[in-house]
Amino acid sequence: MTQIPGEPLGQLMESLDGTRFSHSGIAVRLDGGSGPATGLASALATKLDGEGFDVGGVRWDPFGELWDKHRDLYCIPMSSAMRARALRYLGEFRPEPGEEGTFSLVKLVAVAVALRAVEIAVDEPAHASELFSAASEIASAWAATDEEPSFYCAELVATAYGLTFFRADLVPPGGTTGIGGDLEESWWVRRLAEWLSDRFENIDDPRGRAWASLTSALAGKDWDFVVNAVGASTRSAIFMLRGRVDGPVATPSALREPIVGHPDLARTDIPVPPALVTPRMLWAAFGRETIRRIERP
Repeated sequence: MTQIPGEPLGQLMESLDGTRFSHSGIAVRLDGGSGPATGLASALATKLDGEGFDVGGVRWDPFGELWDKHRDLYCIPMSSAMRARALRYLGEFRPEPGEEGTFSLVKLVAVAVALRAVEIAVDEPAHASELFSAASEIASAWAATDEEPSFYCAELVATAYGLTFFRADLVPPGGTTGIGGDLEESWWVRRLAEWLSDRFENIDDPRGRAWASLTSALAGKDWDFVVNAVGASTRSAIFMLRGRVDGPVATPSALREPIVGHPDLARTDIPVPPALVTPRMLWAAFGRETIRRIERP
């Protein structure tokens, strides 16, 4: 699915990952019958109707509601066996409290950090290695389990289809801009980073150690990324609270080949956790040539 027009977090991911696809899911028939899909099952931060505090989870949204947000939908045909596997996995969830899993904002940060590591790998290989290790540690520590099924969008799809990705797959298409390195540090960014770190007080817990490694790698050496990521997240929250979307659909371009000569292209031996998969990686793996736009009736 294309990014919401003007939405800052989607724009940040485009600069890091090289496409205008900012969300992914599995096409489903919402009435449970046969025939063409009528909606999208995906991991979202939206809460269930009638619930109070709710950190999101697996949601089943009619295509029409997504089109109304000025987003285009694209699909990739899957084999019967692959589709059956994904639908069986989705069958473990229900749109009911306690039965729909949760949405993971932490792993969304980890994805962006992993992509930042790819961006700086040529000029700062040691720091890139530190960032990638920290992002992988976060993704593994927060891995979805039967007891705690917490996802972000592309992670749910990769898990449902059972596909393994590698570090080489994280390398974005040629022409991807990245976020550069000429931003100034802001006091509120440091304060927010400190607040996030305070959420994980038990450093002996695997998740506490993983978060400490990540914030240490970022806060000490990469304020350019922190300012971008936190700023985009904050602006996105304000953006979504407005309740309206303006602007044309963000039409995607054809998927280009990965950045020529990037050192990570050789890392086909290092699997990455599903939590580090992006919508662009799903596109490249499942349907580089077969993707097509779903026409609105």
